[in-house]
Amino acid sequence: MNVIQGDPVRHRKAGWTGTVTETPSKLANHAWVTKDSASDSYPEMVLLEELESAD
Repeated sequence: MNVIQGDPVRHRKAGWTGTVTETPSKLANHAWVTKDSASDSYPEMVLLEELESAD
């Protein structure tokens, strides 16, 4: 999956949604995602294979 900063995403297994906060490099297999439901605003590193578009 290709993601860019600002993309809405959903975690395939856990079901939570969030927004990509940092675009991964071409070699990276993860993205930084800020969860919509998180009480803090710290992004979480998530494997791209665990994400899907939330559009």
